Amino acid sequence: MRDHIKDVKYYKEYLAENMKRITKFQELLKTLKNDNVEGRCGCAAFIGDLYLSRICALYSSGACIHDIEEIYPLFLEYFIQSLDKTVGYFDVIDAISLGVLLDAKDNLPALKMIVQKTNMRDKLTDTLLHSMDDTWPIVEVDLCCTWFLEFLECTEIERGDYLKRYLTKMWYRDHQDASWYDDHKSTENIYVGYWSFEVGAVAKLYGVQDSSEWPYYPYDMVHKI
Repeated sequence: MRDHIKDVKYYKEYLAENMKRITKFQELLKTLKNDNVEGRCGCAAFIGDLYLSRICALYSSGACIHDIEEIYPLFLEYFIQSLDKTVGYFDVIDAISLGVLLDAKDNLPALKMIVQKTNMRDKLTDTLLHSMDDTWPIVEVDLCCTWFLEFLECTEIERGDYLKRYLTKMWYRDHQDASWYDDHKSTENIYVGYWSFEVGAVAKLYGVQDSSEWPYYPYDMVHKI
């Protein structure tokens, strides 16, 4: 177990129900006609959300990273199908950050498409993509990545302390608009753990001196444990 808000029994039940829902909506998507663009897009978005939740729940429950690597392309497959629907910045960042953490260079074309179609390029998204393709240009834009710009201003020695402080004092608070905020308080089984994949990706990219004790930090994914 990597998350300790819920127990093994909770995650076992959650993952079983999550798989049932994925199968149900995959079958529904097959029945929707191609000209039903809105319906297909909405259904694909829901399946993509279910796969992202599955990735988080698997990581929280202590699953091996290989299990997550196997379903990451499936998450991207449905995420791309939903790009005609409004997609949030945090969703785009999660998709790209996971790609960096999982060394998923085979999925780079999909990640580029996501950033281009959502028009959510900024210093953080471009830096992460550039780490996988050094021909990808980096724009000097801040959509929602002030913490990353501050990180870049730190010296190499200061960067670990900065990320620790950001995760401890600011990260969760900065995500009050995220759909998963305060899910652990829900009476429904919707909690999958809170993980800052973007901080993990940045720490990996810059070789930051990190710690498994940092809150919300996907240490095992950064180090492929």
